[in-house]
Amino acid sequence: MSHRPVTSSDVARRARVSRATVSYVLNGKVDSRISATTRARVQAAAADLGYTPHAIARSLRTGRSNLILLPQPPFPPGPLLDAFMELIQACLRELGYLVVVHGDRSGLDADSARLWASMRPVGAIVWTDTLSADTLDILRNAGTRAFLGLGPEPSPLVPTLLTQIGAGVGACAATHLAARGYTEIGVIVPREAGIVRLGLRRLQGVSRVACQHGLEVRRFDLANDLDSAAELVDGWQRAGLPRAVFTYNDEYGMLLMRALQDAGVRVPEDVALVGADNLPLCALLRPKLSSVALDIQASAQAIANRVHASVIAEAPLDPTPITIDEPRIVVREST
Repeated sequence: MSHRPVTSSDVARRARVSRATVSYVLNGKVDSRISATTRARVQAAAADLGYTPHAIARSLRTGRSNLILLPQPPFPPGPLLDAFMELIQACLRELGYLVVVHGDRSGLDADSARLWASMRPVGAIVWTDTLSADTLDILRNAGTRAFLGLGPEPSPLVPTLLTQIGAGVGACAATHLAARGYTEIGVIVPREAGIVRLGLRRLQGVSRVACQHGLEVRRFDLANDLDSAAELVDGWQRAGLPRAVFTYNDEYGMLLMRALQDAGVRVPEDVALVGADNLPLCALLRPKLSSVALDIQASAQAIANRVHASVIAEAPLDPTPITIDEPRIVVREST
């Protein structure tokens, strides 16, 4: 049997007050005419009935909401990325926002934008790789006032927080290996279609540092399976082992370390390895895997603070891009 949702009128009847009083109490508005006893009675009635506000109806009444739209990033999920997205949501919740996640990783198209616009989000965090002016216009016309772009390059459309998840991570790994005295760096680029673009950006970061230090860079494409890793290592043994390898991330680092050890190649004596993401598994491997780390907690807080500042600002924020998540190397036994 279906049940109709509890309304503010039901709460008003249970608490023996007007709907206006319910609205004032449950929306946290200050009214000296409402006593503490009445407030407590309204809150108890709402709790007893299981009342929850209708977000869309409230936003239509007020012309705005506390909703923040957060599209999924345009690349596949992973442990670090999932944790990052959860932290962004947690930081926004602490600031009083309700986060609505758009699950399509291909980005917000016009149809999706119109759907979300009907909810009157007050803000939207957008990935600049998939951002379009049409999408922005649809949301802006619906009253969305705070837009924040995330991406490796500044957007001409919205204020942007520049993330170092791509080239910055590769540059950090290469700087570490250069400081260790390695003159040749192999770079793993994943073959998987969803992450090859991020792999190429990390390769660009390695190449930039290598050019500055006069290092040789060798690109190696690798699928995420042990047979592919074993085939790659076999080719290295016949053509010459690279002295150091940036493995794209820790999961590919674990895969490559296993293939090297199965072939009798020592890490780091024969081949040094450095991964990225600094996952807990790095400390469980033997040898322990050096890895590039990103401070996702600080980055998530910076994103939430920037969105909040944009929501409450009476004038547009300074559009100058701000860099977040500066990478750092966590040195372990593999280098």
